Amino acid sequence: MNKNKVIPIVIFAIVAWFFLQFIYLPKAGEVKRFGAEYRDIKRDIAGLYNFIGGEENLKDNLIKMRDYVKGLEKAFPSEKEASNTIKQLNKEAMSLKVNVISVKPGDLISYTDASGSQLKIFDYLCKSMPLNLSVEARYQALGEFLNKIEFDRNPMISVRKVEIRKDMNMLPKIRADIELNACVLGE
Repeated sequence: MNKNKVIPIVIFAIVAWFFLQFIYLPKAGEVKRFGAEYRDIKRDIAGLYNFIGGEENLKDNLIKMRDYVKGLEKAFPSEKEASNTIKQLNKEAMSLKVNVISVKPGDLISYTDASGSQLKIFDYLCKSMPLNLSVEARYQALGEFLNKIEFDRNPMISVRKVEIRKDMNMLPKIRADIELNACVLGE
């Protein structure tokens, strides 16, 4: 081959290699990164709309979500406000004509998952506050009280065990020992 024909081909190949190496490939990588970032942002926005609701009534849905979060804050009081849970239980008992004889709160216990990791809600440790209540009430009032505790999620309390004793001296009332677990958030 002729040197005059080979030199322009080599120069063209070198220029093309420099162009690909220093201009095209970096820009193509950048475009690829931006495309992936764009898809992630679109997916996050779609997830947000799925969580909050559609774009058309975003303001109303944000207010609903804020109210929902306030409800969760009441359902999971902080450790420092655990005594408010006991006060609320007493208030509910009085409103349903259940006489609370004694309340014995236990030590806070951290909730753990199957692998032994501590459960967290909003970056706070989720803890259980065991409570033992002794009460006197009529059957119906006791049932309404237990139902109120179990299904009113403000605060989140679960009934673990109920022992009912009938006492002939206080008919038509009964005595009951109730084991409860209240969820609280700690640090």
